[in-house]
Amino acid sequence: MSDFKWNVEADVVVVGTGAAGSAAAVTAFTNGASVVMLEKASTMGGTTIKSGGDPWVPNNFALRAQGIEDKREDCLKFMARGNYPQLYNPEDEYFGLQPPEYDHLAAYYDNGYKAIDFFMQTGACQFIQFEPVLPDYVDHVPENKVLRGRLLAPTNSQGTMGAGADLIRQFRSWIKERDIQVLFNYRVRHILMNENREVIGVQATLPDGGVRYIRGKKAVIFGSGGFTHNPDLMLHSQKGPTFGGCAVITNTGDLVYMGQAIGAQLSNMNSAWNAQIPLEQALENPSTPDDIWQPTGDSMMMVNKYGKRVVNEKRNYNDRTKAHFYWDPVEQEYPNQVLCMIYDQRTADLYSDSMTAYPLPSPGTTEKYVIQGSDWDDLVKNIRLRVNELAPRIGCWRLDDSFGSNLKETVDRFNGFAERGIDEDFHRGKFPYDIEWHSKVFSVPSQGTKWPIGDTPNVTMYPFTDKGPYYSILIAGGTLDTNGGPRIDTNACILDTENKPIRGLFGAGNCIAAPMPNYIAGGATIGNALTFGYVAGMSATKEPTK
Repeated sequence: MSDFKWNVEADVVVVGTGAAGSAAAVTAFTNGASVVMLEKASTMGGTTIKSGGDPWVPNNFALRAQGIEDKREDCLKFMARGNYPQLYNPEDEYFGLQPPEYDHLAAYYDNGYKAIDFFMQTGACQFIQFEPVLPDYVDHVPENKVLRGRLLAPTNSQGTMGAGADLIRQFRSWIKERDIQVLFNYRVRHILMNENREVIGVQATLPDGGVRYIRGKKAVIFGSGGFTHNPDLMLHSQKGPTFGGCAVITNTGDLVYMGQAIGAQLSNMNSAWNAQIPLEQALENPSTPDDIWQPTGDSMMMVNKYGKRVVNEKRNYNDRTKAHFYWDPVEQEYPNQVLCMIYDQRTADLYSDSMTAYPLPSPGTTEKYVIQGSDWDDLVKNIRLRVNELAPRIGCWRLDDSFGSNLKETVDRFNGFAERGIDEDFHRGKFPYDIEWHSKVFSVPSQGTKWPIGDTPNVTMYPFTDKGPYYSILIAGGTLDTNGGPRIDTNACILDTENKPIRGLFGAGNCIAAPMPNYIAGGATIGNALTFGYVAGMSATKEPTK
């Protein structure tokens, strides 16, 4: 049916080839649908291929194999508290949430482990438990009954723990073996509907300006990424100053506009999976190569324009980045818009020789975003010069006149905390997350240096050396990607403004309003994508031909 001359037809059209799109395509094909995938870029994988690729999955196969019971009610309480703390009530039927929000969390729990089992059984992707088995990000609330073990990892070609590139490698191989058509450089511009307002396909444009019409006989599934690299949407939707992020440059929120055009309901537009990024790297290219997962080192801290610490530097990247967005109502400014990561030669020597040391340069190398000073006064002078140089590009943000004197006081205070083992200001090193991710992943010291190791009571803190050189990197707020967009139901069907499903239109991943929007644990992004990509694929195949 239709007035369109279809260039390509399939039962299910999948837009995007990252975790969400690949999960949807594999699921739909396995359930008997013909599938065509459309990719805006020239290669497969989206932001997933740059990511860790690790999904957070309650009640997963590894937990079950170990006899660890991840009870549904307990996990949903944890998810409810972590995602909607302002509503949470453990005595309420829905734990204080409205039914739609509760149902989304329940759908995550109910389908996440099924999705992983499905991908493993079909041979599309194999997973193992993330090693070492480390605590969730929200590690010290009583609702988290299973502190460790929900995080999985895709396997690499050797069968050991891989990353996002391995997740995509496995999906890509499975898709290729089954001759599922993947069309690259197809930018989807419009969602096409019939007279019954059912989705029947999409219109895409090619780099040469050519137009293609692709029919989805049963459904169209979007897994096209967020809007990190859409300056207009970022400015008017996000709640603080951000300067870029890890998302691939093609993530410009295309579904936001297409969804609005056909009456889709938008939600969660002010939210993102946030992460800190080196400011100067982001100014050079807003699609940064990585994010600062946990800043490396123990003789290291972050200070604001007044030379004062404002955050526990060892907490998770999403929560830590929120410090950049604090608005001072008296001074009418973002005092933490840029933070100065400060470290000494000891941290540079002990911790930079690691794949997890970013943004510290590897031993024997340098990066132009690293500012150096022979002593504290020289470092302050050089930071000020660099900030003044960048000021026109960062809202004329500058260091306060008190920065230098306050920094010296902050160093003295930090050193005292390190010697006593207690961070009286931000509780750094108090909780399992801080300690274990620091000591087992991001700050594993090199052996054979001249520097002392482990002779302070708090493993995450060490006094700064008495003599320079000292270093600084300017740090800004960014995203892994945004997680707002059209709202879905528990079948991953996109809803209209009356909360009714738009027939034949489904979504998963960062292009939609995340069903679990807060970063309560590592792997929430990929977990959302795989879970609801799977749900979308299952739902799409049940649609009638239109």
